[in-house]
This record gives sequence, C-alpha cells and structure tokens, in this order.
Amino acid sequence: MKRILSLLLLLQLCAVQLFAQAEYYESIDGTKGGAALKTALYNLIKDHKQISYGSGSGSTWAAFYTTDAVIENGQRRVLDMYSSEKRYFGSKGSAVSGMNIEHSVAKSWWGGTKNNAYCDLHHLNPSDQTANSRKSNYPLGELTSVSWDNGVTFVGKANIDGSSENAYEPCDEYKGDFARVFMYMFTCYQDLSWEKTWMNYANSTYPTLKPWAVKLLLKWHKQDPVSEKEVNRNNAVYAVQGNRNPYVDYPQLADYVWGDSINYTFHINGEVEDGTGGSTGGGDTAIDVPDGYYLKLFENFEESTMNFTPVNTVGDFPWMFEYQCGEVTSYDDDGVAHNAESWLVSVPLDFTKDGSAELTFDYVIRYCADDKVQEHNQLLISRDYSGSIADATWEAIDFGAEQNSTDWTKTTVDAIVIPASYMGDKSVVIAFKYIGTEERAGTFEVDNIKLIAAEGENDGNTENENAGGGDDGGSTGGSEGNDGNFTAGSFTLVTDAAQLTVGDTIVIAYEEFAMGASAGNYRYKTDIQVSNNTITYLADDVQKVLLEEGAVEGTFALNVGDGYLAATSTSKNYVATVTVIDANASWAITIDSDALATVKAQGDKTRNTLQYNTSSPRFSCYTGSQKPVTIYAKSPVATGIGNVKGESGNVKTVFDLTGRRVNNAAAPGIYIVNGKKVLVK
Repeated sequence: MKRILSLLLLLQLCAVQLFAQAEYYESIDGTKGGAALKTALYNLIKDHKQISYGSGSGSTWAAFYTTDAVIENGQRRVLDMYSSEKRYFGSKGSAVSGMNIEHSVAKSWWGGTKNNAYCDLHHLNPSDQTANSRKSNYPLGELTSVSWDNGVTFVGKANIDGSSENAYEPCDEYKGDFARVFMYMFTCYQDLSWEKTWMNYANSTYPTLKPWAVKLLLKWHKQDPVSEKEVNRNNAVYAVQGNRNPYVDYPQLADYVWGDSINYTFHINGEVEDGTGGSTGGGDTAIDVPDGYYLKLFENFEESTMNFTPVNTVGDFPWMFEYQCGEVTSYDDDGVAHNAESWLVSVPLDFTKDGSAELTFDYVIRYCADDKVQEHNQLLISRDYSGSIADATWEAIDFGAEQNSTDWTKTTVDAIVIPASYMGDKSVVIAFKYIGTEERAGTFEVDNIKLIAAEGENDGNTENENAGGGDDGGSTGGSEGNDGNFTAGSFTLVTDAAQLTVGDTIVIAYEEFAMGASAGNYRYKTDIQVSNNTITYLADDVQKVLLEEGAVEGTFALNVGDGYLAATSTSKNYVATVTVIDANASWAITIDSDALATVKAQGDKTRNTLQYNTSSPRFSCYTGSQKPVTIYAKSPVATGIGNVKGESGNVKTVFDLTGRRVNNAAAPGIYIVNGKKVLVK
C-alpha cells in the first residue's frame, strides 16, 4: 500500500508540475510562429530575478550548488559540460577550485555590461578553467580542424558564414544543450545591441540569428534531444531566478520560431492549425494483415524512423520526421524555393521466400506545380542499391499521385502490388523521391507505410533453406541441442570474450542499466536487475543484440533488429544503425578480469568505443572518461530445424512483448515490429 500511495503522490506531483508549466506559457498559446512568437516568448521570459555574480549567499556559485550538481558516493559532484574532470562542491556558495563561471554566450558579445544577461543562470555554467580559457569568446561551430581538445570541448577552425574562423564545438552529448541555451539567449535578449556578430545580427528582434547559425542550432537541437539533466536544470534555475527556457519545455518551439513551422500557430496542447503536422495522438497502431500474409515492414514515424534513411542528391533539404510523418520541402524559412532532390530509402527487404507482396501508405502533396505532381513526387524500387542513388537501378511504381489542393488530409493509396520480378531477391529497397525547383517547391509527406508479403514459389535463391531461425534469430543450422556457452533462457554475465560466439544474444549494460532503443546518435538507457551474475528482470525496451560475423576477422556484427550498430563519425561520438556490415560495423570485444568489456569498432573511425555516460545517461561511442560496459549473454535455443516458419511466412524482424523473435506475424496479437508496438488483428 505504501508503494501505491507513493506512486499516486508522484503522479499527482507530475500532474501539478505539468499544469503549472502550461499555466506559465498560457500567454503564448495561440500565437503565430516566426517573429510574433519569438517576441511573445521574449516578453514572457525577459523579466527575471538578477542574482549576484560570483560566490557567497544568493550568488551564482550558490545556485550552481543546486542547478549543476549530482550526488556521487555521498559527495556533491559538479556537473561540468566543458570537461570530464571530476570536482566536488564544498560549502554552498563557495567557488570550486580549478573552475570558472562560464558564459556560454560570451559576455564580450554584448560589451560585457553587467546586466541580466551577465548573470543569467540559463547560460552560466561551472567550467574547467583550461577549457574556459581555450574556448575564449568563440562562437559555436562544426570544426574543420582541431587545435585543442579535452575530449569534451573542441577548439579550432570552422566555416563561419563562408569564412574560416575560430570556433568551439561541444561533444555530441551536449550539442543540444548548448543549442537550446543559445536559442534562449537570443530570444530573452533580442533587444540587446550586440557588438560581436558571428552568429547573430547587431540589432534584430527577428530572426536575430543568422541563417547559418539557425541551421546549426536546429541541427544540434534535433540530433541531441532534451535530456533528463536539462529538464532538472531548467526547473532548478526557474526556482532561483523565476523564468524558464521554453526550448527545453517545448522543443517544438524551435521550429515554430525559426524552422519549418513559422507560418503556423503554436498551441501548448499540441494542436496544430491548418492541419499541418503536429501530434496525431499516441497509443498502439492497429494493423490489418489479410489471411495468408505476414507483416514485413511498418513505419508510422511516431518516435524516429527505424526503417527509412534520408539521402540528399541535390541541395540540402532532407526528409524530416518531426510531425510523426516523413516530410520534405525545398522552401526555406524565407519562403524562397530551391532546386532539390531528396530520397527516403527503406532498409533492405528480403523477398527470397516470398511469392507476392503489397504496399500501402498515406501521403500528402501540396504546393506542387499541377503538371509536375507525378514527376516531382515518386515511388521507386531497386534490387541493387548499396548506398549510392546514382549507381543503383531504379524502377518507378505509379501510386496515382494527386495534389491535396485544399488541405492536409492524407490520401491512402490502394494496395500496390510489388512487381513479381522482385520476388526471390534478397536486398530490395523502396524509396520515395522528391524534386523541388527554384520555380516551385512543393511539400511531400508520407506516413503509415505498410508492406505485407506472402510466402510462395519464386525464382529467387533458395540455397539457404536451412539458415537462420531460432528463438532469438540465431543461426542454429538445424542442430540438435545447445552448443553455446550459456543457457538458452537466461542472460549470464560474460567474464571471458572467448565465451562469445556467433548466434549468441547479448545485453550491453552498465551496473543495472541496459542499452535500449536508438535516439539517433546514441542509445537510450533502460532498466535491468541482476542477481548472482544473471539478469533477473529485463524492461520491455531493453535492446537484445544478436551476434553475427563481422567484416573483420575475429569481430562481431551487432544486429539490433533493424540493422547493425556502427561507429559513423571521425569527429563525433555517434553510434548509429546501418544496413551493411563493414569494418565500422564490426566490433572487437575484449573483457578484463573484472568482467569489464571493451567493445571497439574497427575501420577508420576514431571515436569508436561503446561506453556509458553517467552524467547524461546513455550509451554511445565515446573517447573521454566514460564507463566501460558489461555484457550478459544467452545462447540460441536449439530447435532441431533450420528455419522456424509460421503458417504465413518467415518474419525475421518481429518480436513479441517478451523479446522472443516470432515467425508468424499473421497470427493476431501484439508485436514489436522494428522497435514499435503494433496490434495485428
């Protein structure tokens, strides 16, 4: 009863907080985006308490004691977004040795006047002195060369508005934090006469930020979403100085102020006027699968696209996924049309065992020239796509594209039969192609993409009739009994990398957290419980990883259901999902005497060790002083047969709610399909 009461109290407190937050933003509700909304936000947040700068009671350092601290081993450790050095607070209000009070937007940009901006906690942080000195008063930028770094802060040259200038670049886990702080500062202080104008105009209430800076901040804002740390800090700063960072509370505001929603009205309840995007509600998605078919692919873009990848071939106007659909336009923020060609390409589809397949989806086409609708908004298919649009052979599929001339109501296409010539092929992709011109740039949206297939006779390759299968998708090869080093039902701590073998399923963990779903450039944390070196509880969203052979001898490919984990950047802490196993998607695993694992990608990427970040809890490819992971494994279930087939086909990407791979998605029930929960009726 005590636990139930505690939960009810927690829910009540959350509800009170959400109500208070909505009440705080009541004045901006119903304001049109762009300049009007930015000014409304300015009027909301500009007046706040000015605290004293420095140390002592009621000072900046006294505030940091609450806003930038985490309890670690009974001590209050400083959260430093500029270095990985560990330092601890003394008494409340006392400065911490070796640290400065850092202005993320340098005070010299407005002349150093000790105004509200000078003392604004939203952009003040405790910072390592060396990093503070090295970054100087430089703007943010994506560095083209690095002259100094400490693994968290990088200083060097960047292309700033067409010229090479000094800049600093935070590590990936803080890019979004800094982007939202800069958006806040150039909203809260849009009335300042700025002296340094690298990222902004001298006198401009709107847009205030220059186009290149808008593009950079929006990019980082979306790549690194709001974290629990930011939410907690925003609440703590509000308690001290009485105003909030709206771009933390309502991340979509960034698009309404500077992005692709400036022509639409913002509502704090998520409603979107004129039918353009916005929230379409939560819950499960009901998917009808006809008798004799199974679900091969489904994408409704509710969280992030796991099945489709944007590819630009002309211009820089990629497909976006903010409004729970795939959307693209080559109109810029000023309403200027540009030449563009952008593709949205699916994961490879294996039709080896299929005799037929059908595709349905919803779409919206608007503002396109009437005589160019079918030319500029296309559906295509390829059997030889390997990452290069130009090198692949594409066949257009007519879906009856028509313009939605009056509103944004989605059109549902009739079932499209995939050409029979593709049945039997192993790596087929479908793609949506968008073209925009300087004369006319339309908008193309797609949603609820569903592909179903039926097993049958075809001319495809059937050599691997007995490959794959098994409860966890491992390659059992028809073996009788379990040849692995672990039990088939439980995840056990791996103490020697030699124990691991192709076909094992693993969980990557740190203490009692496990790696979960993708968040774009990193993986979320989720929960496990461990007793006697065995996992006794797995949260539903724990990522179970199937070990396959890597492209480099002696390495593993980490199959996460919709692709393979890979290190994808030489200068960033990215871990992404790719569809092709290459050296960067091949991981060497070593385990020391304390059972701590080093999971290191091969290839040409330098930031390529999969680790855990305790300050912003997540799993990614870090090089700084992060935490090594542990690995728990179980061997595949021996089935005595090679491919476990259901009545309607072999489904290799469907798991039930217990995490078990299921091979008959035609059967009614609730399934996890490529990371999304769906109801098959």
